[in-house]
Order: sequence, then structure tokens, then C-alpha cells
Amino acid sequence: MDPFPIFLLILGLLIILLDMMVTAFITPIGVTFAVLGILLGFGWNFTESFVVALIFGVLAYILVGRYIRKDVVDIGEKEKKYTFELVGKRGRVVKVAEDHYLVELEGDNWIALSDDKLEVGDTVEVVKVDGVKLIVKKV
Repeated sequence: MDPFPIFLLILGLLIILLDMMVTAFITPIGVTFAVLGILLGFGWNFTESFVVALIFGVLAYILVGRYIRKDVVDIGEKEKKYTFELVGKRGRVVKVAEDHYLVELEGDNWIALSDDKLEVGDTVEVVKVDGVKLIVKKV
């Protein structure tokens, strides 16, 4: 028997085992390798085996992803911090740069943009959140 399918099966199982020990999301890759190794071991041609293994990998991604999402705890919600309802909250300008400001809000620094001319120490209010940047106005 060709050692390649056995190698793929063992590699897939090791990847799944590794994913159980570390905080990574590589189980679908392990499933794909394991299924590919099994199918090649049973004599399927490589192209068909590869397509079926990819389908199993996508299914594993969907199933494992749903399982992981159930176990993920939103620390912001737990600590009542970073619920991303930042609009209307007030902070203080701690640094002025050429094209942005650094604003302290809820104990952490955020990159902020503003149409107003701001100085260090100014109090600002969040009017919009754009990705990880705050759009603020002077209070």
C-alpha cells in the first residue's frame, strides 16, 4: 500500500489532536487531511478524493464553528465594557497627532477622528463608530 494515504490520515488526526490542546481553529483542516487519506487509501482517485475531503472540511468548519460560538463569552458584556454601544459616551483627548486623536474612553485609548479642532484634555462625545475608530465631537 502507498504510504501517502496513511501519512495524510495520521497528519489529519494529529492536527485534530493539536487543536484540542491549543486555542486554534484547525480541526476542519485535520478533518480534510484525514478524509483525504482515508479515501485515497480505499483507492479513490486524487481529484475525487480532494473534492469530497474539501466538502467534509467545510462541513467540519460549519459544525465546529457553531460549537465554538456557543462557548465564546463576550467579556465586554460580562464586564459591562465594550458593548460597542459607544455612541453618546464621553472621553478625554490624551494625544493629538497629525491626522487623528487618541481618546481615553472607559479606561482605554482609542483612535478618534473629528471635524473639530481638539487639544489634549478636551472632553469629547462619540457620535459614530467606524470600525475601530471613533468619530467624536467636542463637548
